[in-house]
Amino acid sequence: MDLKQILGDLNRESFITLLSKLIGESKFVQNNPPELTPEEDRVGKHVLDVLQPYSTSNGGGGPLIINHVSYVKGRGNIIVEYPGSDDQGRILSFVGCHMDVVTANPDDWACV
Repeated sequence: MDLKQILGDLNRESFITLLSKLIGESKFVQNNPPELTPEEDRVGKHVLDVLQPYSTSNGGGGPLIINHVSYVKGRGNIIVEYPGSDDQGRILSFVGCHMDVVTANPDDWACV
């Protein structure tokens, strides 16, 4: 069974709900030290909540192995593994996205 069969089609409402929550955290993930230090765990919590039903842990019952690791308080990372059935030890790897944002000066923007 492939991942699409397990997870199904992208549910538009679920996507919009998650995206709205992520946008709601934008003021807490600004990255401009020392004044602004992002708290990526705020975003990570929403992502973890959405992934939980597909997790192998905490009663999720799904195929994904999900780990939240943190080396600096509030600035954690989410590692998601989708185990395959390859008995040759091959690994497919993907390095994901940033959960912080860099401030921008609106005066520097140009409308085209």
